[in-house]
Amino acid sequence: MASFTCHYTSKVLEKDITLSVILPEGRKDGERFRTLYLLHGYSGDHTSWIRQTSIERYAQDKRIAVVMPDVQNSYYADMAHWYPYFTFMTDELVRMVHDTFPLSDKPEDTFVAGLSMGGYGAFKWALTHPERFNKAASLSGALDVDEVARGFDDNVRTRYMTAVFGDTTVKGTGHDLRHLITEHKKAGRTLPGLFVGCGTEDFLYGTNRRFVDFLTDEGISHTYRESEGAHTWGFWDTYIRYVLDWMFPNG
Repeated sequence: MASFTCHYTSKVLEKDITLSVILPEGRKDGERFRTLYLLHGYSGDHTSWIRQTSIERYAQDKRIAVVMPDVQNSYYADMAHWYPYFTFMTDELVRMVHDTFPLSDKPEDTFVAGLSMGGYGAFKWALTHPERFNKAASLSGALDVDEVARGFDDNVRTRYMTAVFGDTTVKGTGHDLRHLITEHKKAGRTLPGLFVGCGTEDFLYGTNRRFVDFLTDEGISHTYRESEGAHTWGFWDTYIRYVLDWMFPNG
């Protein structure tokens, strides 16, 4: 694998940003790689997946590019009281990496996944722009941000949630994954394949099971996998391999 750390100045954010990109070795003439956008969790950054898992080796085995942006603790949102990270990620970031690296721009070659906050971000991106993605995966995802916000006392994380989403519920807005799915279902739109994975000892296990029950009740095709495990990198390192096999079954 070739691993890149990229620094550039974002016009959308009006600040310098950093991201990590890994590319497989042995590129053929004219080859454009299938691409996985891989999103970090709360308190993480663009290096989290590289430092804590063997994603480089897994990506080489699948011959895929992996793009890992740093969005701080933004929940991949255009924040109510801070930076417009969702616009940055879904517009400027995509244009920049396609201008810089040999990535396929075909929806069938484009995938997104993440853990915890990044699991929410992956589904939000895929469900806001379903026409852009083949499949999306959430591991231990914060899939109901209203519910997650209620689980914290008045502390730093509570203040972050207010900075991101404001002082009101996200229900019925573009931050609400259930609302996005319901609207697409009404319009008869085709959704990307969805994978939900969570450990049975994870503090977000109930949130994930309720979301899966919602998908089932709405008749939304999905893959769900659970096993013993908590909110840990050991669990995510195992489960990202399941996700990659699900996304790229033929290598």
